[in-house]
Amino acid sequence: MSTKATDTLDTTKENVEDVFKKYFIPPQSGQFTKWGQAIMVILLFGLMFIGILFAYIYANYTDYQNRISVITNAYLFGKDPQNQFEQYMKNSEGELISSVMNNIQSTSNNLETVDARLNSGASRLSNEVQTEVPEKYAETNSLGISIQKNIASLRDTVSKLAGSFVLGNYIKDGAINTVKS
Repeated sequence: MSTKATDTLDTTKENVEDVFKKYFIPPQSGQFTKWGQAIMVILLFGLMFIGILFAYIYANYTDYQNRISVITNAYLFGKDPQNQFEQYMKNSEGELISSVMNNIQSTSNNLETVDARLNSGASRLSNEVQTEVPEKYAETNSLGISIQKNIASLRDTVSKLAGSFVLGNYIKDGAINTVKS
């Protein structure tokens, strides 16, 4: 049997698909080729979302300039982070002083309200003392006089009882002496 060189070439001929599968697509990664497009779409939507956020913050930079995360990345928006941080410190200092002043002012208003309430309470108490103390004094005084009258009446009653007792004994003693004699 004679073999020709063309016969051996014909048997080793493989189509392009077989060569592509054999040499260019690794066997383990073949299952991941289905997810390649989905991963790219998710990646592109994520980048688009980040780009929209960046554009929104860039357009409204004055609203976001006092956030630390924006201050630290101020160079992305064409600003100097050091100057932005100094401006942030000045703004926060002014806000703190303003809030403290508002707090002091509201506290002074509260103190005025409490003072007015205490003054009205004190004046009501003073009026009550001025009206009720003389009434209670008169009532207490009349009660004392009443007690003194009752004590005098009780003393009179006791002395009348003692007199009746002495008189009774005298009569009884006299009657006994009269009977004995």
